[in-house]
Amino acid sequence: MIDPSQPVRVFRNWKHDCYSIMQGGRVRASASQVQLSGVEFLVRESGRNRMLRGLGKNVHAYAIGRLVDYVHPHDTRSLERIDGRGVFYDPYRYASFVDSDTLAPVTAAGIAHFDENGVIYTPVELPLAA
Repeated sequence: MIDPSQPVRVFRNWKHDCYSIMQGGRVRASASQVQLSGVEFLVRESGRNRMLRGLGKNVHAYAIGRLVDYVHPHDTRSLERIDGRGVFYDPYRYASFVDSDTLAPVTAAGIAHFDENGVIYTPVELPLAA
């Protein structure tokens, strides 16, 4: 069971063609679609380097945030897609998640939507300086 008061980690599970939702160090759910709020995109450099050295694939890149909603892979329901920008991670080309258009590093998002087409995010709104 997922505790909505605690953050979750979401990563692409290539083996099962879905997203895995982790909490407390365990996979709590699989999903075809996920929405998170207050998102941090994180890449563990040690895991990336281990993979690049050919020592096997490992989960080293994920998004951390509050679970808004998710859809189980066998559910016919669909989440409403957000308006935003694309973000992706390619460990062979980049050391972080990057914006699909600008290729600028992306470390945080207000909301992120994960589905079969990839990840869409809304940039974090920074407070205006006084």
